[in-house]
Amino acid sequence: MQNSNWLKNLNLNVHAPGTRFALIILALTQIPVALKTSAEIYCMEKAGSKAGSFVAGVKECNG
Repeated sequence: MQNSNWLKNLNLNVHAPGTRFALIILALTQIPVALKTSAEIYCMEKAGSKAGSFVAGVKECNG
């Protein structure tokens, strides 16, 4: 049996013309998710410290 290493012949080009554009699009699509998550964490922290329990903060913020 021939033992061929396919990784040796794999040639990826991270400097291809479309790579930069694709990475920018991926980063921009994650901004709304990050903002929503940050707002939820902030709400849970404030509500939890007011109620004295993290579980109460989660219940209040998540409805």
